Amino acid sequence: MMWKLSNRSRRFVYVALSAALLLILAMINMAAGEGNTRLVPIGAAYEEDTLQLFAAQAAEHDTDGHVLIRVLPITYHRDPYAIGGIARRDNLELAQGRADQIAEACAVVAAAGQTCEATVVDMMIRSDALDPAKVAELGPDVDGFYILGGDQTVAMRVIANTPSEAALTAGFAAGAAVGGNSAGAAVVSRYMIGGYVGDNSAWDGLRQGAVDLWYGPDDVAERGLIFGQPQAVIDQHVLERGRTIRLMQAMVEKPEDKLAVGFDWGTGGVIDEMGVVRDVTGWYAAIALDGETYGAAAAAEYVGGDPGILSIHDVAFHVIPSGPYAYDLTTRRPLVDGTAQDAPDISGRDFSGLRAPAGAGTLFIGGDLARDTRGEVMQAFVDEANAAGGPVVVLSAAPRKPAAMGYARYWRNRLRNLGLEARPELVTLTPDTDFAALAGRLAGAGAIFFTGKDQALMADLVAQMEAAGAADALRGWWTSGGVMLADNAAAAALGVSMSAESSASGDQSSDSFLDGYLAMAPGLGLVNAVIEPRAFYDYLYGRLVSHVMADPATPAVGLERATGLRVTAGEVRVMGVEAAIIIDGRYAQTMAVGDNDAFAATWLLIDTFPTGTTIE
Repeated sequence: MMWKLSNRSRRFVYVALSAALLLILAMINMAAGEGNTRLVPIGAAYEEDTLQLFAAQAAEHDTDGHVLIRVLPITYHRDPYAIGGIARRDNLELAQGRADQIAEACAVVAAAGQTCEATVVDMMIRSDALDPAKVAELGPDVDGFYILGGDQTVAMRVIANTPSEAALTAGFAAGAAVGGNSAGAAVVSRYMIGGYVGDNSAWDGLRQGAVDLWYGPDDVAERGLIFGQPQAVIDQHVLERGRTIRLMQAMVEKPEDKLAVGFDWGTGGVIDEMGVVRDVTGWYAAIALDGETYGAAAAAEYVGGDPGILSIHDVAFHVIPSGPYAYDLTTRRPLVDGTAQDAPDISGRDFSGLRAPAGAGTLFIGGDLARDTRGEVMQAFVDEANAAGGPVVVLSAAPRKPAAMGYARYWRNRLRNLGLEARPELVTLTPDTDFAALAGRLAGAGAIFFTGKDQALMADLVAQMEAAGAADALRGWWTSGGVMLADNAAAAALGVSMSAESSASGDQSSDSFLDGYLAMAPGLGLVNAVIEPRAFYDYLYGRLVSHVMADPATPAVGLERATGLRVTAGEVRVMGVEAAIIIDGRYAQTMAVGDNDAFAATWLLIDTFPTGTTIE
């Protein structure tokens, strides 16, 4: 039986076969080592220095004195299959503005005798990627392909398995630079993060299934570009939007090599044909996560609940700023001044130093329990306070007494609703407090509930407590058997040091990776750690790294909201709803500052501890 194909069907078959053939030829060329391949992922924004980084890679490929760059808005439209005339016009106008910026950047870095051209390819929906005339614009004379920011999942539905993807693959194999920012950086990862699943957000990044990782086979659209970086999953906005834990889950879930690289806002880098992440440029830093060297990914598991929370230990963590710093994905080694640093021996590593001293009472450390006032941590404290007997003090910190008293009453009512037997005594802690008298009021308590919201204020109050002897009284009371729960800013006060910052913000999430940005102050030192409450929700990874940079011997512990630690002489147990994260600098080999004032750190370690697990 013979089938008669319509003209449209014949064209579809021709396009599909052409794309397949081009892809096969391009992949053969890549395997044969034709051209020096280079990817240029940029975390976000069209900053001059990162555009110049990309343009320099394109200029290096140029052989005829004319640097030709094609700008692709495949990420721009919401619908990968249909677009109206007005939307196309507006998108092209925006894209042309970006192309002009890229051309200007190219002119700055071009060598003598080189000219630059950056033009937009009108490619926003899938039919554009099948159009032979538009495919022809992606020919072998192109020196660089720049993919604009937008939506990476739209981009792959537009271009996957088309002649346009084949043309990009052929150009990349021949040495043309392929880069882009934000979504344009996401698609240059073969295993691509599409975003979050459902209502999940950055603070849910450890929850199983929260991260939408596109890692399908070559013949589907649910993946990154077919020639994209295969060893590591790449993420963008990584510091700015608190994506360290989502990147870690993507690393665990991706096939084969368990590696990940993230680039922050205004920051880019080059990943060359040898798999070396180099030439980091811009405002902040890149990070590399290694789940292979110490077997972290192989031993990782999702613990408790449905969905479970990722429990992973001994993840090697590297912070790569501008300067003589790089990371080799093939050998899984950081490079400093061109020299590889071998993995340190971490055998015998543990966290026994976080336990309470013998004879001390139970200490609960809360990561902001206001989100779960009837939860496990609160109930456990009430039970311990009832068992201890004696007066219960609610110690509430705020700038002024009325606010402090209001918070104290709020928590008193929550505690009584949970069955607290003793009538709580409400004590305010403000800059006007009589701190010498405070020591006496705390000494006779059976249990203390200590709370506050402002860490900058809390740091000042801790200093006054130290000066007046109240801090010594509190430490002595606890080490003699007193039961205490410290929440939020009060939790931060328990550490060796603390962040003396009023609040977290989007700017802080990136800026706290810069040397000298974070204000620090001494803590009460009840635990041999630094504590950061609301770590996931407020994107406090930079604060944790800042503390480790300042004091590598002291682990930095981040607690999510509704989560706490129960610290005794026998164990440290995670309780509540979410998880704790620890960044550990005890085995770091480089602790320095890059040319852009961002931290440079190699062989930090990350561990996560879901609720119900112990920190050992």
